[in-house]
Amino acid sequence: MKRKLVSVMVALCMPAFLFAGGLVTNTNQSASFIRMPALDAVIGIEGVYYNPAGLAQLENGLYVSLSNQYINQKRSVTSTFPTLNSSDYDGVVKAPLFPSAYVAYKANKFVFSFAFNPIGGGGGAEYDSGLPSFESMVSQIPGMVTLLGIPTTAYSLDLFFKGSSTYFGYQAGISYAINDAIGVFGGARYVTAKNTYEGNISDIMINPQHPLVNPTGGMMLASTFFTEIGQPVYAAMTADAEVDVVQQGSGVTPIIGLSIVASEKLNFGVKYEFKTNMELTTETKVDGTGLFPDGEVISNDMPAMLTLGVGYKPIDKLSVSGGFHYYFDKSANYGKKINGAFVENTDVIDNNYWEAAIGLEYQITDNIFASTGYLYTQTGVNDNYQSDMAHSLNTNSFGVGGKYLVNENLGINIGFMTTLYTSYTKDYAAVAPTTPAYSETYNRSNMVFAIGIDYKF
Repeated sequence: MKRKLVSVMVALCMPAFLFAGGLVTNTNQSASFIRMPALDAVIGIEGVYYNPAGLAQLENGLYVSLSNQYINQKRSVTSTFPTLNSSDYDGVVKAPLFPSAYVAYKANKFVFSFAFNPIGGGGGAEYDSGLPSFESMVSQIPGMVTLLGIPTTAYSLDLFFKGSSTYFGYQAGISYAINDAIGVFGGARYVTAKNTYEGNISDIMINPQHPLVNPTGGMMLASTFFTEIGQPVYAAMTADAEVDVVQQGSGVTPIIGLSIVASEKLNFGVKYEFKTNMELTTETKVDGTGLFPDGEVISNDMPAMLTLGVGYKPIDKLSVSGGFHYYFDKSANYGKKINGAFVENTDVIDNNYWEAAIGLEYQITDNIFASTGYLYTQTGVNDNYQSDMAHSLNTNSFGVGGKYLVNENLGINIGFMTTLYTSYTKDYAAVAPTTPAYSETYNRSNMVFAIGIDYKF
């Protein structure tokens, strides 16, 4: 039990990827995206990430874009497991700093560009009362002790954990204008990944009414009780445990792109990011569980991704854009574990993840642009993947905002986006008299505020 309890605690600290993108990829990479999440054919500085080949259609000069997002995500899990003290578990993921930086220099037919952004990770979940998969194991101790002939009705515990996940991307590449209509791009992104887990489980308590050890039936440490009645195995299972672990690694993502400006009113963008082969090496400072051997190497790929975009101007002041993203999840090794053992992607993923977006932007005045957009995501994971610790849900995101041109060289972007998730209910079969059939429902909601500046020197 002890190994299971701490493995759940550490799973709570697993990377919390933030709302836009595939299973492990963030695509919310600018303030412009938050106000209009369909930038895959954009001709502008945001194209360093979204449509790098389209940079070839810019005018000569040096372009810089800086933005930050404040992200607040709420998570909820509801369980019908009968012995839990509570059926509702709420958590929060916060990322007050989620920066993106882009630089592009256009000289005739060539554009040299650089990008920095949190390409994955960026937040950690905090549950004040843990999660049902953790507490359900502790909640069965009173029933187990009662079966031994010692009436026990209550339990409590203290859980401390904190985790962080940081996947930074450093992208560089060259765009080239074949002619006025066609641009191409070639480049790469260097990804550094770091996950940290720190926490402990302590003070697992129960109220056994034992005539010699605990005649009053008050709350006492479970490990002490099991020691007193001569059950050293159970005493070890319920003893305090601590974990302090860091996992680090890096990988390279080759990227190619194509941009076609069919006319003054119509243009297209295509980008393909190859799979990022990445492994993380475990550095163990404290491990009271034996779950994290120092020096262990685990796979942690980021999947290949194809994006398609179109931009159209039906009238001079109105722009309409659309985008489609497809993630090749089934061919990436995520290092997914079930019951402590690594599993193949085909065991937990039926279909590849995809998302589609549409955006509108209207020029109110020469200096003010208003925009809105919608993003839909469709996950491809199956029931085996879903759990209270790691689940993937379909989403509907709505963005709104605007851009203000201070002058011909300086623009300010402001955006707000809310994401609604489609809840998922998973049924668990009974496996023992103390573990009956039950169900869990997972849901989330998300809000993002973003601000950014674009400047041309």
